[in-house]
Amino acid sequence: MIETIPQVKFEPMNEIHNNEVKVLNELLEAIEKNKDIESKFDMFLDDVKNHFNFEQNLMEKYNFFAKVPHQMEHDRIINELEEIKNSSLNNEELLEYFNQQFIPWLENHINTMDTVTGGYFDMIKVPTN
Repeated sequence: MIETIPQVKFEPMNEIHNNEVKVLNELLEAIEKNKDIESKFDMFLDDVKNHFNFEQNLMEKYNFFAKVPHQMEHDRIINELEEIKNSSLNNEELLEYFNQQFIPWLENHINTMDTVTGGYFDMIKVPTN
């Protein structure tokens, strides 16, 4: 479970990240309880895709200088999550993936790429509503 998530200088990104953590925690709880895993995973994957699309649309609209590597990282993670979803991993292996790989990746991604991206959006005064 994730208790806190790094924050960036662009509040709409923080709201999306906070929501993603909520959905991820629901998925982790479902895995631990072995209940509704498939539906929770679908909700989580949809949330991640919406999260990434939101950022990518803003990066494109406001000509973010590092949009290509940022989008490539998003694409890599979507592909990885789809592979995990379609794999035959047991619950223990799913928990290990999320705790040892996805959560550290998410925290690092927010602390690096999203911090720069959010700072850029803040600097050029992208509307937050």
